Amino acid sequence: MKLPLILFLLVLLVSCSSTNNSVSAYQQYNTYVELLKTQNYDDAIDLLTPYNQKRFKNKLTNETFEEFFPFFSSLDTVVVNQKQHFEVMEKSKSCLTVFGYDSEGEPTSLYFELLNHNGVWKFQYVQLNYLDSEEAFPTKAICPIIPK
Repeated sequence: MKLPLILFLLVLLVSCSSTNNSVSAYQQYNTYVELLKTQNYDDAIDLLTPYNQKRFKNKLTNETFEEFFPFFSSLDTVVVNQKQHFEVMEKSKSCLTVFGYDSEGEPTSLYFELLNHNGVWKFQYVQLNYLDSEEAFPTKAICPIIPK
């Protein structure tokens, strides 16, 4: 009787450790925002997915990080008074919703898709929404709609 229980616990432990990121998507968001506030764009770029990093490094113009990624580079100024956040994490993808008020007191929400890259959540896509009222605040994590 003990052997099946021990095997079950061992399988559970191994499966949890293999899919668990040490930092949540929300913690990664907070780190990213702090990097933007200090204008540490090199480290901020490291928190983007390899696809986005490659796009920036292979650009054909002299655009700065802020010019090339206008949304990703301005996240520290969008939701300045945060009300709440929600996140849904799967093995390889996480959806994070952060909402509150912008610098003018208007209700605003951010929807992120993050991908797991070698055990680290990396920002793949962000969608910014200005809301009509507080009643429009999300009540759960919403994955952004990514144009094809």
